[in-house]
Amino acid sequence: MTPPNTSPSAVVFDLDGVLLNTTENMRHAFGSVWAAAGRAEPPPFTTFLEHMGAPLHVILEKFGLGADYAPVYAAASTARLDLVHPYPGIVEVLSALRAAGVPTGVATGKSRQRAVEALRSGGLYELLDVVVGSDQVRLPKPDAEILRTALSLLPGAPVPAERAVFIGDSVLDLRCGHAARVPTIAACWGQSTRETLLAERPGSLAEGPLDLLAALVPAADRQVSVG
Repeated sequence: MTPPNTSPSAVVFDLDGVLLNTTENMRHAFGSVWAAAGRAEPPPFTTFLEHMGAPLHVILEKFGLGADYAPVYAAASTARLDLVHPYPGIVEVLSALRAAGVPTGVATGKSRQRAVEALRSGGLYELLDVVVGSDQVRLPKPDAEILRTALSLLPGAPVPAERAVFIGDSVLDLRCGHAARVPTIAACWGQSTRETLLAERPGSLAEGPLDLLAALVPAADRQVSVG
């Protein structure tokens, strides 16, 4: 990644696969839905992950599962929040942004309640200024609405789109950023392959969370230890 000359005025993150490793939690929750639906074959979890970024009911519909199964998924997910963990380096990144005075937010396909629940469990909620879930907007990703909503709620808003950064790990995330005309960074530690992310022409790629420090917080502004 090539560090910019100045830090952005705001940073918005996707949640799953960027801030929090929720893979095993999602595997458990999707398996619970699959069993509740009486499906005999193994749950196609890899295919499930390909739809990350969309609201839960939209993803379930792709498997012929109605919205009635969304509460089953949510309950199973909440029951195993012990499976949710921040990616190594994420606490350092968020702490550095806070110390540098850069507002931060989340724009996620999760409902806001479930997003806050996961962020609290992972110890990240207090390091963020705004959390926007897909239930707070009319149009989900890849539409720009959720990202624009997050930017409008951040301290110091309105934040010019070109002075913000959106960090995501899915095709929907990157298309959302492009639609909002917000510079994007593709997170290569999440659910999508590097090749898939590159095909969406992100502004840059970060191989790991700590790579974000050089891109988002100039060395002179860093006030936290990352060792």
